[in-house]
Amino acid sequence: MADTESASRTSTVPEETESESARSEEEAVAAYLQFWDAIVLASAEMDPEHPELEEHATGQALELAQFGVQGVLDEGHGMEGELNLDPEVSSAEPESAPTTVEIDDCQVGGDWRTVGTEEPEMDRVLVTATVERDVFDWWVTKMRIWGDHTC
Repeated sequence: MADTESASRTSTVPEETESESARSEEEAVAAYLQFWDAIVLASAEMDPEHPELEEHATGQALELAQFGVQGVLDEGHGMEGELNLDPEVSSAEPESAPTTVEIDDCQVGGDWRTVGTEEPEMDRVLVTATVERDVFDWWVTKMRIWGDHTC
């Protein structure tokens, strides 16, 4: 008689994971924040064609960022410091696995300012943005900067 060992299979209950929707929203917000990091960098270097801008945005949002950085270049004074960002997701579509996320951000000037000045460039500015996912990544595709004291 042969000894037979019964193979025991252990099944593990997967750890609770985030929903696809929450993960998508987090990724979209991260892409938005990275885009602003690229804007701050491009503004400091006064380079409207800075390659990092194109790594995070397309379409109207990219054009707006390049236009703003071109204005910094035209003035001849770079920017320095950092922005205080506070992005919040206002909507995400489709609900179960979003590929389009709308973001509202009330930016407080922080210490982001024109080199040589004491006052921040912007204060309490509402920024609305659309962030979309393609097959590979999230991109800021639309952005509107409402102006000082709009939030």
